[in-house]
Amino acid sequence: MDLTKLTKAQLIDRIKALQRPARELKLGAEGHASGNTGATGPDTCEDEKLRVAELERYRDFVESIEDGCFETDLDGTLTFINQAMCRIHGYPFEKLLGMNHRDFAPPQEVKSIYTAFHRIYQTGIPSSIFDYAIQLPDGSLRHVEVSAALMRDARGKALGFRGITRDRTDKKQRERELQRYRDFMENVGDACYEVNLRGDMTFCNAAAFRTFGYPPEKFLGMNNRDYTSPETAKRIYAIFNRIYRTGQPAKVNDYEIRQESGQVRYLDMNVDLIRDPAGRPVGFRGICRDITERKAAEAETERLNTLLNQAQRLEAIGTLAAGVAHNFNNLLMSIQGCVSLILMGIDSGHPHYERLKAIEGHIKRGADLTVQLLGYASDGRRSVQAAQINQIVGSAAALFGRTQPEVRIFQKYAESPWSVDVDRQQMEHVFMNLFVNAGQAMKDGGSLYIETENVLLDEAFVQAFDRKPGRYVKITVADTGIGMDATTRERIFEPFFSTQNFSRGAGLGLASVYGVVKSHEGIITVQSEKGRGATFTIFLPAAKPKSVSKADSPPPKAEGAPKTILIVDDERVIVDVTSKIVAGLGYEAMIALGGKEAVEIFSANPGRIDLVIMDMVMPGIGGDQAVEMMRAIDPEIKVIMVSGYLESGGSKGVTHRQGGAFLQKPFRVDELSRTIRELLGA
Repeated sequence: MDLTKLTKAQLIDRIKALQRPARELKLGAEGHASGNTGATGPDTCEDEKLRVAELERYRDFVESIEDGCFETDLDGTLTFINQAMCRIHGYPFEKLLGMNHRDFAPPQEVKSIYTAFHRIYQTGIPSSIFDYAIQLPDGSLRHVEVSAALMRDARGKALGFRGITRDRTDKKQRERELQRYRDFMENVGDACYEVNLRGDMTFCNAAAFRTFGYPPEKFLGMNNRDYTSPETAKRIYAIFNRIYRTGQPAKVNDYEIRQESGQVRYLDMNVDLIRDPAGRPVGFRGICRDITERKAAEAETERLNTLLNQAQRLEAIGTLAAGVAHNFNNLLMSIQGCVSLILMGIDSGHPHYERLKAIEGHIKRGADLTVQLLGYASDGRRSVQAAQINQIVGSAAALFGRTQPEVRIFQKYAESPWSVDVDRQQMEHVFMNLFVNAGQAMKDGGSLYIETENVLLDEAFVQAFDRKPGRYVKITVADTGIGMDATTRERIFEPFFSTQNFSRGAGLGLASVYGVVKSHEGIITVQSEKGRGATFTIFLPAAKPKSVSKADSPPPKAEGAPKTILIVDDERVIVDVTSKIVAGLGYEAMIALGGKEAVEIFSANPGRIDLVIMDMVMPGIGGDQAVEMMRAIDPEIKVIMVSGYLESGGSKGVTHRQGGAFLQKPFRVDELSRTIRELLGA
């Protein structure tokens, strides 16, 4: 019978008849037998029973399985279905039977379904499993897995298709979830891994290969001991053993690994125990994050903070040292003034003359010490000129080499070093101090390495030293001496700190080195370990190109001898002594205790005062402010600035102008007399 010619109602009746219980079929067979007038043999009844039993077996199989069974005509219309098909598609039997796949498949699926069945029709080969989505009556989607084959009649003519449909919605959901987890794990930046109880790598994501630096075919199966140091492997074993015993997860900080390239990386790692369904430990899983760059940045920050703290400490010590030196110079000035006054009244044959000269010598030694102390503390510079650092370093090295023949000196100088603006005498003092310091660290001889080069310092390097980035000349002085421990290294630039017996010096050598370099807007660092020598590195800013300007014309000589000199200081003993010295030199002296009184006297005596000897540091109106107020009255006034400090910003503003000079306390009578004559031209 050609099923395609049956109506939908006839198809439903036929299928229901086939799906009636076997008992009804059996009764129908017996009724047919009892109503039959013809004779029937035992074989006929037995064959009928077998057919009924076989039909029941097939029907029970089709109706009891969870998979949907179906048949369609060549157009795809359902001509036979079981109850499972109704459950899967969500339609009642009467509605689903006779529906076409176009009725319940979303539009995007129709073409793929047609293609699959058309291929079966063309080839006659049953299809492998293919998936597609169906739409339920409530609009939701369900994913099914279908296998199908072509149906033919007895003559081989294609009648339609039959197949099995399996609900795979849960499987699809699991696949989507699996894919989501897989995508997450393969695209996350942290390394994810699993190892067995021996520590052998059994699973990892793509980030793990990048982090650990090994290709997949080599990394899988590797053990922790293969890419860590013995010390690290021992530490990791102890942590994993604790996790195994306690079952508690743990965090591993600063996990050091070595990649296949030899590069060392540092990781932070969270580790947990893996258990099988029975709860038995079977391995470990963890997540690693590469912290190498962060660790380097933290180390650099710590280094910069250490340098900054050291610079701030030295700055505070420098301020204290400057105050002590200033007060000490004022004291020396008083003593020097008194000695000078006495010496002015006696000749060399006087019994106290030699003793007084000896006192002057001690004053000079004390003044030299304060100069070193102020050199550490001050930003003042004496005579700054553009110079080639190779010449300065080479000259100092040659002098040192003649005094220390047991030290081998190796010199490597930049071929074209940038010029630097320096006080040559102070810089020679710097390098001689460094060389002598190195020689003391190599009592039994050794090697001294000296090198110069041009460098560019960036903002990251100079920020801890409060300097500007740019061009610098780098000078390196390294020795093979006894070196320093961390405590000594941190204090090496402090005034009066010394590892030598104080009978050999005042402990101001390296302190003055630090002060001079600092005053030149430079940077000095030291690297040293006990028994491994020391390396001092100095960075001096390269000189900026200067335009050529005409030299200042010399100051005109004053006509006639000066008559009056105003002496200004906030300490009575200094103005008294200085006024007597000035009077002894043949000048009329006027005194003022402080800047305010000096301006008042100067204003009250217009045209009478020819020269002012002004102390720089005074309470209230300071020396530089007082001079500016005087210049507002008389722009041509001549001034000698004096200070217990080195020449600084305010005094330079005076000394760099015509009619200005600077004297460092304590000064001698001959120095004062010469300076007065130079300014007044007499």
